[in-house]
Amino acid sequence: MEQVWKDRENLNKNEIAKLEKDGLAIIDELPQLAKKSFEDIAWDDVERLKWAGIYAQRPKNGLFLIRIKLPSGQLNSKQAKVIAQLAKQYGKNEIQITIRQCIQIHNITLADAIAIRKAIAEVGLTSVGGCGDVPRNILGNPLMGIDPEELFDTSNLVNEAVEFLTGNPEYSNLPRKFKLSISANPHDVGFAGINDCAFVPAVKTSHGETVDGFHVYVGGGLSRDPHLAVKLDFFVKPEETLDFIKTVITIFRDYGFREKRTHCRLKHLVDAWGKEKLQEEILKAMPDLEKGGRDYARKWTYGRFHGFHKQKQDGLYYAGLNVISGMMSADALEQVALLSEKYGDGQLRTTNSQCLLVINLPKEHLKDFEKACPLSLKPDYLRGYGASCTGNKYCNFAPIDTKYYLKALYDYLGERHDFKAPFRINVTGCTHQCAHAAIADLGLVGGKMKKNGVMVDAFTLSIGGALGKEAQFGYTLKGRYSFEEVQKIADLLIADFLTHKASTESYAHYVQNKGTEYFESLIHA
Repeated sequence: MEQVWKDRENLNKNEIAKLEKDGLAIIDELPQLAKKSFEDIAWDDVERLKWAGIYAQRPKNGLFLIRIKLPSGQLNSKQAKVIAQLAKQYGKNEIQITIRQCIQIHNITLADAIAIRKAIAEVGLTSVGGCGDVPRNILGNPLMGIDPEELFDTSNLVNEAVEFLTGNPEYSNLPRKFKLSISANPHDVGFAGINDCAFVPAVKTSHGETVDGFHVYVGGGLSRDPHLAVKLDFFVKPEETLDFIKTVITIFRDYGFREKRTHCRLKHLVDAWGKEKLQEEILKAMPDLEKGGRDYARKWTYGRFHGFHKQKQDGLYYAGLNVISGMMSADALEQVALLSEKYGDGQLRTTNSQCLLVINLPKEHLKDFEKACPLSLKPDYLRGYGASCTGNKYCNFAPIDTKYYLKALYDYLGERHDFKAPFRINVTGCTHQCAHAAIADLGLVGGKMKKNGVMVDAFTLSIGGALGKEAQFGYTLKGRYSFEEVQKIADLLIADFLTHKASTESYAHYVQNKGTEYFESLIHA
């Protein structure tokens, strides 16, 4: 690989550091770094730890988190029990399911991380590429292979891409992270609109024969400058998937921006180049790509699967378990793993809605499973559908306790309203939007402001976000608010919606129909 960008002017300091030493090199250096105090580890090596899936957590005092990758949420009971045991031993009996289907263990030292990495490797798991300027965990359909609605099974495609990309030095120095999504489920469970490259199901009729494949979206992302992904014109056959991924990542690697750290994601290159130029570059590498095809898309479900549901396999069911804010005890994970062995075949999945599935359960075991399960299969329409990021307990960027505020909103609003359908509240700790506030019915982005001369937690609010066929980012209301004000505003917005909406109308559709001036007037009257 030739680093064609190395002589560019005005490379940011991270880029200069990556030219001096590749991020993957840190993996072999972990034993030496573990002997140092945190203060003696150079800042660029702290950054490189991300390539090993290790983040310095808040406060920066020598404790870290490790992010274990689960491609499309794949997890078996043996792996789950090992993760649970490690979390008990090193992580205060606590785990977090992330919004990209990974599992995190917090409060560990670098020496702990070495032991954890060794233990998870013995059961076929890795943290390599959990963070850093690399291809991240592949997001996808947690039901792949068992999904009655999927166009085809994407398991082999996901695993092939994982095997090729993980720890690959060809793609270990990207301008920023690269988020990939592969799903053949019609309900956009892979969140195509906010990924760098997302494959969604499509069909094409050619010479009288119907062919299954993908349409592809590129350049999506949130953070301070959100972009909805752009749909390309190509029809990608399943066997072309990995080559298409290689092509897009290579274009991003060689041409992506590397000057301002806040302007380096693929979305900025797509924005600057435009769709046509990007497609021309793709065709240089893959000249035989076809175009056209028909979307195989239905209503967006936000990747929620609570309760028992039939699989495509006769007589088998999967169970959708609610994990509020993705936080659960290691004891609970271990118990669920044991139940998956007792009543099924030991197969689990994580979801990008921070929840957990147990799959391949025979019908005759469902009642016993539910009775023994430590997690709810039937959460209410608030607690079952929100999300939050790590928050200031561990994250160096978040100034607020996201999980506390999400629970407080659940309690406050749950007492005042009778929800008959899901209402999604996402609380994210900062403008990085790790909890996807922009695609929630009600999104909160945390910050600080002065009120009566005192610094207090503050929030900006967005309403009516969604993905799927009618993707739109939520409208950001004017102003910043204290939490007490947020509670009153949320109460008002929900009362208005429940009173005036059409019977099955989504909040995104309601916001779009009413127009932004209506909501500004409603709040500020």
